[in-house]
Amino acid sequence: MVLACTTDAREDPLSRSLRRRVERLEKAALAEPTDASNYLDRVSTLWDWGNALALAGEKLPVNWPRDVANARTADATGKAPDQALLSTIDQRIREFGRTEREPDALGELRFASSDPLEGGSWVTLAQVWTVGSRPLQPGGKIVIAKQLATDQGRFQHEDPKAEHYVSIRSSDPGARFAPTKVLLLGMHGAFRGNAPTIAFELQGGTLDPGETVTVTYGDRSQGSRGWRTTTFATDEFMLPIYLDLDGKGDLLSPRWPSLQVVGEAKTARVIAFAPSVVAVGEPFDLIVRAEDRSWNRSSAPTPAWEIRAGAPPAPTGDGPDRTLSRVAAGGSAATRVEGLRLEQPGTFRLEVRSADGSLQTRSNPIWVEAAPRRRILWGETHVHAGLSEGQGTPEGLFRYAVEDSRLDFLGYSEHDVWLDDAEWKKLQELARRYSESGNLVAFLGYEWTASTENGGHHNVFFRTADRKRVPAQEAPVLPDLYRGLAAANRPDDVLVIPHAHEAGDWTRSDPDLERLVEIYSMHGSFEFFGNLYLKRGWRVGFVAASDEHRAKPGHTPPIPALGPLLQIGGLAAVIAPEKSRDAVFDALRGYSSYAASADQRILLDATLNGQGMGTRQDATAQRRIEVKTSGTAAIDQIDVVRNGEVVFTRHYLDAPLERGGSWVQVGFETPSEVFDAVRENPRAWRWWQGRLEVTGARLAELRTTGLDNPIEDWARTDPEHSGAVEFHIGTRGRRDSLLLRLEDAGADTTLRFRLDPTTEWGYLGGTVRPAAEIPAHDATLRLGDLVDGRLEHDIPVDVHTDKITLQVVDLSRPLDQTFEYTDTAPASGGDYYYVRVTQIDGARAWSSPFWVGEIRRRVTPAE
Repeated sequence: MVLACTTDAREDPLSRSLRRRVERLEKAALAEPTDASNYLDRVSTLWDWGNALALAGEKLPVNWPRDVANARTADATGKAPDQALLSTIDQRIREFGRTEREPDALGELRFASSDPLEGGSWVTLAQVWTVGSRPLQPGGKIVIAKQLATDQGRFQHEDPKAEHYVSIRSSDPGARFAPTKVLLLGMHGAFRGNAPTIAFELQGGTLDPGETVTVTYGDRSQGSRGWRTTTFATDEFMLPIYLDLDGKGDLLSPRWPSLQVVGEAKTARVIAFAPSVVAVGEPFDLIVRAEDRSWNRSSAPTPAWEIRAGAPPAPTGDGPDRTLSRVAAGGSAATRVEGLRLEQPGTFRLEVRSADGSLQTRSNPIWVEAAPRRRILWGETHVHAGLSEGQGTPEGLFRYAVEDSRLDFLGYSEHDVWLDDAEWKKLQELARRYSESGNLVAFLGYEWTASTENGGHHNVFFRTADRKRVPAQEAPVLPDLYRGLAAANRPDDVLVIPHAHEAGDWTRSDPDLERLVEIYSMHGSFEFFGNLYLKRGWRVGFVAASDEHRAKPGHTPPIPALGPLLQIGGLAAVIAPEKSRDAVFDALRGYSSYAASADQRILLDATLNGQGMGTRQDATAQRRIEVKTSGTAAIDQIDVVRNGEVVFTRHYLDAPLERGGSWVQVGFETPSEVFDAVRENPRAWRWWQGRLEVTGARLAELRTTGLDNPIEDWARTDPEHSGAVEFHIGTRGRRDSLLLRLEDAGADTTLRFRLDPTTEWGYLGGTVRPAAEIPAHDATLRLGDLVDGRLEHDIPVDVHTDKITLQVVDLSRPLDQTFEYTDTAPASGGDYYYVRVTQIDGARAWSSPFWVGEIRRRVTPAE
């Protein structure tokens, strides 16, 4: 039966012309299945139909926009659509029709309790489905899915005594369910393929409308410990259930209820975020955040806080002039302290401590200046929530940026392959609302999502919130994206940022739109990616981001158990005259930005011959680079990079080896470059797993300052061998390190590394080679072989060279440094320079490049 046009056009969510197209589509689909000759016409109508229903508030399957994108991509690349996609198009046509004709067909889902869950806790939780107007027939299935961006316990329905056991029962005593599995694709299955997902098949009688089915997660009735919730707090935690009502394979999605997950009732640490540049005497605010061990807001009672100005050049003594503010106990775990002032110029780091002294922290550095000529503003340009494969609401994401991480600007970039028009409208409204608040500059944006071979992922942002997206459903290959954006917008109002994971195409670019490149994220550190663009003559600046998937922009912990998102998220720093929409957007488009790994907010001011980062100037005989930087840990080294090669390095932590005690930094580092000159995704993560044995000195202390993943990265002394350290550390383009306090060490002291065999891990997505099998390795490094306090040991892996490094360091060195370097080598047109700052904890900041002479495109024959 085909739905007829309604008599009152105002009640129909479809226009008259679209309704006629839909009627023709449904008739055609009943007459013959979708095939290679008709799929394009059908997905065109399906795209318009689904968007109209979404704007009317209908619940549609989450993967339907991706189906349209896949179909358009097949056509654009000349590849025949596979049968699974053609069958899915037919399923979507049936489901959309059922949505309109039978709004109660799928019934209702609800949780038996709406109480919040504590992150990481073991629970028993029931979700109840009331059968709708369509019965569940014998052979029908109930599929127990999950969100992807979660480290919750993995569901199982085989062993009722084991952890994470899921059971099912019905109000009909005659109904029997048999455990089974189905393949589930997309947002609640697998990001890039089908995932076996547990399900229950109805055997015996039919479940009629009004009857109920209860799914119990963590059923303890037969001895199971229960089910472990995700450790990360979220305002929208769902346990999606799909329904195959008749056993024919159509997996239908009812409206899913959600719960809140909150932090543990125990405070593990406190953090504080302040502005980076303020004027002397200017009032400013500070975010103080009490956190549990998983970086959530703690749900424990909040202690009283004391906020003091850190020296230098703060006043000395313990009198009231040193205390800036006191905050009473019992407030929010994320507190905004307003009206703070610093009355002297200099570099400050505010000290925050609880009344009993058990919790304390130091804020990011603040440059206090008499008359600031510029502000350093912090933002996020790559972040996801539950509209794609993440979790959490868009509203919660924006609140987090303001209330928890104190961002200055935010570009929310949800994957376009999962966005419909209703969701785009919501993003427009949020960008307007939060920009109007004054606390945040919010940019409308999305992530254009294509495979590496079709152009790779690119984040797209607009100056204003009234713009229309050019999604993968309409622009499935990269040239289509450039053309679509240029046709609908002035170049000054658009910003495109490619990233290295599912890599952007560095062999082509639109210089009017593509002004920045993302070189760091939770996926790894990809400095090489920026150089691939620069070496071809593209003028691009640098930013870092998180690629966060849990709606936590700006302060982003790693995600264990979710692919390769293994390190703390990065941030984009903008150097702008003020915090306003136009000033920030112009600075981003004008290359006046830098990239910072982690969220500590390293301050960096760099000039070349007096001009700021991102500028181009004529070649001169001498090119003088001046740098001022303030870190959140001691500055290890500053490098000057010219045309992709380091031309000068200054080390700041050099120290002699002393018998009374020395700190030795042990570093593990892997490059992340692509494998060959062809387009490819970065090399995956390497695990450093094994044992370190110290001989000829006493290991007095071990610190893991350079490890930022509290789950996957660890090191510990062997309780049975005081001179041995066991470790498990992942690196991808950066150095992770350990600090060893050695007493009675001398030239004959050795560090022996026994590395276990391992396999590169995480999504490669390429075709050059599979993940490398790395053999065991045994290396002994002697402190007497250090040169200038440092030593490197190379480990070849295919075309790459991994490294173990040693250096003797002085941990008391300043967190603030200045730097000058003059290059007198002959300059040539298109030369570029940038500055890289590295802290002792591995955190880095990269300036955007400076250009000297006329920039020329370098085209290779392959292009």
